[in-house]
Amino acid sequence: METGQKIAVCIALYMCVKPVFNWLVLGGSLAPLAFGIAALICFWFGVKWSNTVIAILLMLVACTNLPTNLKHIGFNMYLIYTLEGVIDGICAVVLAFHPAVRKHCKLKPQ
Repeated sequence: METGQKIAVCIALYMCVKPVFNWLVLGGSLAPLAFGIAALICFWFGVKWSNTVIAILLMLVACTNLPTNLKHIGFNMYLIYTLEGVIDGICAVVLAFHPAVRKHCKLKPQ
Protein backbone atom coordinates (compact mmCIF):
# COMPACT_ATOMS: atom_id res chain seq x y z
CA MET A 1 0.00 0.00 0.00
CA GLU A 2 1.20 3.48 -0.77
CA THR A 3 1.28 6.28 1.80
CA GLY A 4 -1.90 8.03 0.65
CA GLN A 5 -3.86 4.81 0.73
CA LYS A 6 -2.58 3.97 4.23
CA ILE A 7 -3.57 7.39 5.56
CA ALA A 8 -7.01 7.30 3.94
CA VAL A 9 -7.72 3.74 5.09
CA CYS A 10 -6.68 4.59 8.67
CA ILE A 11 -9.12 7.51 8.65
CA ALA A 12 -11.86 5.23 7.29
CA LEU A 13 -11.11 2.68 10.02
CA TYR A 14 -11.49 5.46 12.60
CA MET A 15 -14.83 6.30 10.97
CA CYS A 16 -15.87 2.63 11.41
CA VAL A 17 -14.69 2.32 15.02
CA LYS A 18 -16.23 5.61 16.19
CA PRO A 19 -19.92 4.60 15.82
CA VAL A 20 -19.27 1.21 17.43
CA PHE A 21 -17.58 2.96 20.38
CA ASN A 22 -20.47 5.43 20.67
CA TRP A 23 -22.99 2.61 20.53
CA LEU A 24 -21.22 0.55 23.21
CA VAL A 25 -20.30 3.35 25.59
CA LEU A 26 -22.80 6.14 25.01
CA GLY A 27 -25.75 4.36 23.40
CA GLY A 28 -25.38 6.02 20.02
CA SER A 29 -26.58 4.73 16.69
CA LEU A 30 -24.77 2.28 14.42
CA ALA A 31 -26.10 4.00 11.28
CA PRO A 32 -22.87 6.02 10.73
CA LEU A 33 -21.04 2.70 10.45
CA ALA A 34 -22.35 2.42 6.88
CA PHE A 35 -20.70 5.78 6.10
CA GLY A 36 -17.40 4.48 7.47
CA ILE A 37 -17.61 1.24 5.49
CA ALA A 38 -18.40 3.17 2.29
CA ALA A 39 -15.40 5.43 2.94
CA LEU A 40 -13.20 2.39 3.56
CA ILE A 41 -14.19 0.86 0.22
CA CYS A 42 -13.71 4.15 -1.65
CA PHE A 43 -10.32 4.81 -0.06
CA TRP A 44 -9.10 1.26 -0.60
CA PHE A 45 -9.71 1.53 -4.34
CA GLY A 46 -8.85 5.23 -4.64
CA VAL A 47 -12.21 6.32 -6.04
CA LYS A 48 -11.86 9.70 -7.71
CA TRP A 49 -12.92 12.63 -5.52
CA SER A 50 -13.77 10.34 -2.59
CA ASN A 51 -11.31 12.16 -0.33
CA THR A 52 -12.96 15.51 -1.03
CA VAL A 53 -16.52 14.24 -0.62
CA ILE A 54 -15.75 12.42 2.65
CA ALA A 55 -13.80 15.45 3.95
CA ILE A 56 -16.75 17.76 3.27
CA LEU A 57 -19.19 15.37 4.95
CA LEU A 58 -16.92 14.92 7.99
CA MET A 59 -16.54 18.67 8.37
CA LEU A 60 -20.30 19.25 7.99
CA VAL A 61 -21.08 16.72 10.72
CA ALA A 62 -18.42 18.18 13.03
CA CYS A 63 -19.54 21.78 12.49
CA THR A 64 -23.24 20.94 12.80
CA ASN A 65 -22.77 19.29 16.19
CA LEU A 66 -20.14 21.69 17.53
CA PRO A 67 -22.50 24.31 19.08
CA THR A 68 -24.46 21.69 21.05
CA ASN A 69 -21.30 19.92 22.18
CA LEU A 70 -19.70 23.15 23.38
CA LYS A 71 -22.90 24.29 25.12
CA HIS A 72 -23.03 21.08 27.17
CA ILE A 73 -19.29 20.44 27.50
CA GLY A 74 -19.53 19.86 31.25
CA PHE A 75 -21.27 16.52 30.68
CA ASN A 76 -19.00 13.56 29.99
CA MET A 77 -20.63 12.42 26.75
CA TYR A 78 -20.47 15.91 25.25
CA LEU A 79 -16.77 16.08 26.06
CA ILE A 80 -16.26 12.84 24.13
CA TYR A 81 -18.38 14.19 21.26
CA THR A 82 -16.36 17.42 21.24
CA LEU A 83 -13.11 15.46 21.05
CA GLU A 84 -14.57 13.37 18.23
CA GLY A 85 -15.52 16.58 16.42
CA VAL A 86 -11.96 17.87 16.69
CA ILE A 87 -10.60 14.57 15.38
CA ASP A 88 -13.18 14.63 12.56
CA GLY A 89 -12.01 18.12 11.59
CA ILE A 90 -8.36 17.05 11.56
CA CYS A 91 -9.23 13.99 9.47
CA ALA A 92 -11.17 16.18 7.02
CA VAL A 93 -8.20 18.53 6.58
CA VAL A 94 -5.83 15.60 6.03
CA LEU A 95 -8.17 14.01 3.49
CA ALA A 96 -8.62 17.25 1.59
CA PHE A 97 -5.07 18.58 1.56
CA HIS A 98 -2.49 15.83 2.14
CA PRO A 99 -0.63 15.40 -1.20
CA ALA A 100 -0.32 11.60 -0.90
CA VAL A 101 -4.03 11.18 -0.18
CA ARG A 102 -4.95 13.48 -3.07
CA LYS A 103 -2.70 11.50 -5.40
CA HIS A 104 -4.18 8.21 -4.26
CA CYS A 105 -7.70 9.50 -4.86
CA LYS A 106 -6.73 10.51 -8.41
CA LEU A 107 -6.31 14.22 -7.76
CA LYS A 108 -3.23 16.13 -8.81
CA PRO A 109 -1.60 18.18 -6.02
CA GLN A 110 -1.56 21.86 -6.88
